[in-house]
Amino acid sequence: MSWRQKLGFTLTAVLLGLVVVEGICRLVAPSGGLLQGAREQTEGGAQAIMMRGSPFLLWELAPGIRKGPGGQVSVNSDGFRDRTRTGKRGPRALALGDSSVYGFGVSDESVFTAVLESTFANNKAEFINGGVPGYSSTQALNLLWGRGLALEPDLVLAMTLWSDNNFDTFVDADQIATYAAWRRTGAASIEAVLEHSAIYRSLEYWLRKSEPGRVGWMELKRQPPSGNRRVPIADYARNLREYCTTMAARDGGVVFVMLPNRHDLTGGHPNPPWKPYREVMRSVARACNAPLVDLPEAFARDGRRHLFLDEMHPSVVGHKLMADTIAATLRSAGWPDKPIRVETPSQSQDSVSDPFEGKGNQLGLFGG
Repeated sequence: MSWRQKLGFTLTAVLLGLVVVEGICRLVAPSGGLLQGAREQTEGGAQAIMMRGSPFLLWELAPGIRKGPGGQVSVNSDGFRDRTRTGKRGPRALALGDSSVYGFGVSDESVFTAVLESTFANNKAEFINGGVPGYSSTQALNLLWGRGLALEPDLVLAMTLWSDNNFDTFVDADQIATYAAWRRTGAASIEAVLEHSAIYRSLEYWLRKSEPGRVGWMELKRQPPSGNRRVPIADYARNLREYCTTMAARDGGVVFVMLPNRHDLTGGHPNPPWKPYREVMRSVARACNAPLVDLPEAFARDGRRHLFLDEMHPSVVGHKLMADTIAATLRSAGWPDKPIRVETPSQSQDSVSDPFEGKGNQLGLFGG
């Protein structure tokens, strides 16, 4: 056999082997690569969250039905933890926020939005869960503008807090700008081609899994901890006002919902780093003439030990308390028989101070 024949035989065998491996990977590989990568949070081996990259949201929930640590997790084709909505049947509310809103560790039927929908069933009111783990007000606004408004919500439950106030390695607005710019590069084009290969997706997925707690497709370069908030407090105030401006233009409403954590039950921090962000939410709610649901007060008043699964994620009992408290606020406003309408706030030039900005590395405190 000549060397050309040997080379041809070797190349053929390699190609056939790659075809076989590709076929196997297509059966078992995750559905995404860099921009459709996966992040898992597990408890006892049960898959809780699957997410994929997005150039303008940074990441989003991957559609599908999965088993989470608290039960079934259903994500529709729009990336909401919700069933597919075929038509608007009555007043519709859209909740926006992070994993506490998404309902980490809680099954579909026990998440507060599902409880609220059952509570207002006689009014045919719908409550759509737009919470995504890790989402800030910057991401939630992009989600509202990009997909949420198409659902024609009459009311937005604005619940973004923990991710905004969190100290991290990146600032959301900067990261989104960087990500969008990266999508126009040659490297992104090569990645887009490689993502069609199940072999590549499998390798990329397992490499990401080897770095628990990191969202690889979210970080285009390794960044040292900055000590800065993900959303600086002035930007946070601006984003909260944008909820009102956006819904006021559609003759709709906003209800601000302040999220609780375990420290509200124990008073663990006399001067917690999330306090300035809560003050901003109160201030913006007044400026918009929007109702404010004070969940920290409700949870502290209730005081039961099992309201949380951990430091910040409400349990099934906690989600029921969330739903009951929000429902009480809605009913006191006469909703849904009487629509809640929000005012466009004035563009305040008042300086908003944050004594903790840039000090996250020194504090070592719970941020979100």
